[in-house]
Amino acid sequence: MNRVLILGGNGILGSEVVRQLNLRNIEFLSPSSSDLDIRNNQMLVKSTRDFKPSWIVNCAAWTNVDGAEVSFEAALEINDQGVQNIAAVAKEFGSQVIHISTDYVFDGTSSQPYDERMPVNPINKYGDTKLRGEVALINVIPMGSYIIRTSWLYGISGKNFVKTMAAKALRNEPARVVDDQIGTPTSARDLAQGILAIIDNSPNPGIYNFSNQGLCSWFDLACTIYRIVGKDYKLVEAIDSNSLNFIARRPQYSVLNKEKWESAGLTLIPDWQNSLEVLLPEIIKEIKISEMQ
Repeated sequence: MNRVLILGGNGILGSEVVRQLNLRNIEFLSPSSSDLDIRNNQMLVKSTRDFKPSWIVNCAAWTNVDGAEVSFEAALEINDQGVQNIAAVAKEFGSQVIHISTDYVFDGTSSQPYDERMPVNPINKYGDTKLRGEVALINVIPMGSYIIRTSWLYGISGKNFVKTMAAKALRNEPARVVDDQIGTPTSARDLAQGILAIIDNSPNPGIYNFSNQGLCSWFDLACTIYRIVGKDYKLVEAIDSNSLNFIARRPQYSVLNKEKWESAGLTLIPDWQNSLEVLLPEIIKEIKISEMQ
C-alpha cells in the first residue's frame, strides 16, 4: 500500500496533490514548512522514519526567479541542499521520490520543443539551482528518482500569473504583458493527476516533461483569461521583456516535448485552453472569497 509524504503541500501544486490523494483515499502526510523544513535534515529524518513513506513528493521550492539573482545562497539552500537532504533520507528509508523541476533549466534558444535528452543550459540563477537539485537527486538514488520538468504552473492556491490576471480582469483593470516569451501553461490539477499516475504505475525512473499541450505567449494567455472572464481582452497591452526590467533573464522559448510521458502511458494531457477553462472558474471563486475576507 502506498504512503505518501508530500512536501510543499500548501502551494500551487502541492495543494492539488493533496486533493488527489484525498480523492483516492491514499494515506499521506503533508506537514507545513514550519513542521518540516527540507533544509533541516533532522526534521526530514524524523518525519521519514516515523511515517515510512513509500513515496516522497517534493513540491517545495524557491520559486522567486528574480530573487534568486540577489539571494542565490538562500535559493540554493532549498533547491539544491534541500533536495540533497530528501535524496539522502529516501535512500536510507527506501522511498521513491517525485521531484518537480522547471523548463528554466533550458536556455530558450531552441526552435522546437525541448525533450528530456536535450542539453541543459540555464540562463538565470533560479534555473541553475533547480538543475543542481536534479543532479543531486539522480546521483544519490538514480533508480528511485522521478523528476518532472514543468512550465508556467498555475492553480487555485498560491500566487501565480493566471490568478493575478484573473483578478485584474474581474476589476476591469488594464494589464501590460510580454509577448516575446513562448511556452505552455500547466494546470496544477492536471500535473497532480500525472503525479498520482506515476505513483500508481511506477514507470521507468528518470526525467519526464509535463505541461499542457499547445503553446502561447504570456500575452496570449492573458488575453485568453480576459475572454473567459468575460472582459475586454483589449485591456491587455503587449510589451517586450526589456520593458519590465527583470533582474533575471527568461528563456524566450520553453515549450516542452511530452512524447516520453505519452509513451509511458501515464495520463492524457489536455490542451492548455481546455484546462484553463476548467480550472479558471474555481480560481475566480477563490479570488472572490479572498477579497471578501
